[in-house]
Amino acid sequence: MKLAAGLADMHQRSVSPTGKFGFHFSTCHARIAQAVDTWEDSWCTVYSRHLGHVMELAKPILQWPEFDVVCDLTLQKVVPRLLLPLQAEGRVLKPCLIHGDCWDGNTAMDAKTGEAFVFDVCSFYGHNEYDTGNWRAPRHRLSSKAYIRNYKRNFPVSEPVEDWDARNLLYSLTFNIGNTIYIPGSQQRQVVFDDMNTLCQLFCPDELEAAMLKLRRDSAAGASLQIGRPIADLNDDYTEAGAQEEEEEEELPL
Repeated sequence: MKLAAGLADMHQRSVSPTGKFGFHFSTCHARIAQAVDTWEDSWCTVYSRHLGHVMELAKPILQWPEFDVVCDLTLQKVVPRLLLPLQAEGRVLKPCLIHGDCWDGNTAMDAKTGEAFVFDVCSFYGHNEYDTGNWRAPRHRLSSKAYIRNYKRNFPVSEPVEDWDARNLLYSLTFNIGNTIYIPGSQQRQVVFDDMNTLCQLFCPDELEAAMLKLRRDSAAGASLQIGRPIADLNDDYTEAGAQEEEEEEELPL
């Protein structure tokens, strides 16, 4: 459990050089150049930019209309609902230096001292809880609840405390979307869709229902057009065919 305590200590001791969220330049999470190269007072603004960039990378790869719907609603409705309260009603959120990809593959223990250490970072200054979003995935050994409990003992949960689990699910999205689009054989495609669907059901159920209904109607309309082409198109074909026949007749020898 030294890893959780050490990570919490790094978060607490770190100091943003500008007092803001973001970073001097774009850091890389595997193949993703993270859209964190900005300095903002609002964590919601930075995370929206970061998550939105990852979503836009995924959309043309997955080509899944329902995925696009929950992405857009998550960005437009869920992110502000969960992240704006962190800095509302007089609350102060400290920009912490975060690892950016803290999972068991990027951690180790010194054989001589027994101290845990981390490597392969893609850091920026953000909400400390972001690092624990990657611990949610069952594919990681850090998904053990013991790590989360130990982390919370060393760094108390941000207010509103009741939003912690939903924030943790929200923070898991960038990691799982990246896994979905760039890791061969990834099993996260349906998982990340279901996670966003869950968040939308919690915080914008009416908008989700309306958007999915519109998608179904548009899909049905598109299918009907493929089965039966519009009359105008058929008339155009008839006119072109008739003109071609007339030209051929004119070319027949008398």
